Amino acid sequence: MAEIVLGLASSHSPMLNQPPELWSVHAENDKRNKELCFPPTGEQMSYEDALERADPAIAKLVNLEHFKEQHANGQRAIAQLAKTFAEVKPDLAVMVGDDQDEILFEDNMPTFMVYWGDGFTFYPRVVSDDASPAAKAAALGYGDKEYTLPIVTELGRHIIEYMMEHEFDVSHARYLRDEIGGSVTHRYPTIYGTETDHSRLTEPRKAFMPHAWSFMAHRVMQENKIPIVPIFQNTCYPPNQPTAKRCFQFGRAIREAIESWSGGEGKRVVVMTSGGLSHFVVDEELDRMALKGMVENDPEILSSLPKNRLHSAASETLNWVTAAGALEHLKAEVLAYEPVYRTPAGTGGGWAQVQWNS
Repeated sequence: MAEIVLGLASSHSPMLNQPPELWSVHAENDKRNKELCFPPTGEQMSYEDALERADPAIAKLVNLEHFKEQHANGQRAIAQLAKTFAEVKPDLAVMVGDDQDEILFEDNMPTFMVYWGDGFTFYPRVVSDDASPAAKAAALGYGDKEYTLPIVTELGRHIIEYMMEHEFDVSHARYLRDEIGGSVTHRYPTIYGTETDHSRLTEPRKAFMPHAWSFMAHRVMQENKIPIVPIFQNTCYPPNQPTAKRCFQFGRAIREAIESWSGGEGKRVVVMTSGGLSHFVVDEELDRMALKGMVENDPEILSSLPKNRLHSAASETLNWVTAAGALEHLKAEVLAYEPVYRTPAGTGGGWAQVQWNS
């Protein structure tokens, strides 16, 4: 049987690929963002309304010197993830992530999906010569060279079949269309007594490895890339998002599937995930609750994260819950956690890095 020997998780915000001097660009974008859902209710509101209600103390945290300190802590933690990965030298990676308007749209949005094609190809992000420094830095953060991560198709198929036999109805994909596009809609309650109905349309373009995977491949695997099995979760788009409890159970089943794989004798596996924690609005209570559940190896905490605090992109915390379910036999260590408030309205994110070792 195969053995899970390591777990690695990191937030994958573009801010982690940019110098702190450029973080203010995101603050400007927040003023136009229609996906700002605020704790504790998880209701969406405009930036202007949020600013009126915000704790005035937040404004003291929005300054370049504080950003520099937070940036340095995050970079040290990502470097440690890469160092641990290089030292452990796993044979293959099972990578859990969510897709955000990249290859999955509302023509078919599975709750869980296993991709078991021959490979997952990364294409460098193309930005124009006159693009902003922030856009160029964000693009380079995912890599500047085309590469293909080979897929462990035998394990991918085994995970699918194991899940179907253990009460998880997963979707599967063997290939991607040459060009993919479509629309997604955000549907969350608002403080105005309505529901958001904000749709985004992506014109067809060449299919590529989504950023949840390419961030970890570039920043953590670096030059030591290994075969993978990509597992998708729909964290962001109602109405078929999994609950925290379902994600933790799914993670446990991933571990059972890996350990029961007849072709995995002697294989050492790393489980990797990225995304989250809270964003586009900082929710320190949610972040610290999730991290506490990981460090204390507490299924009850991780299985009961409030659904109303997992709206919008904060839902990527569910990727970590699934990973923790697969890694509960190992010990979690928080390498860094930085609640980055980039505006006085409380917008920003909780950026974290965690590793699980024996």
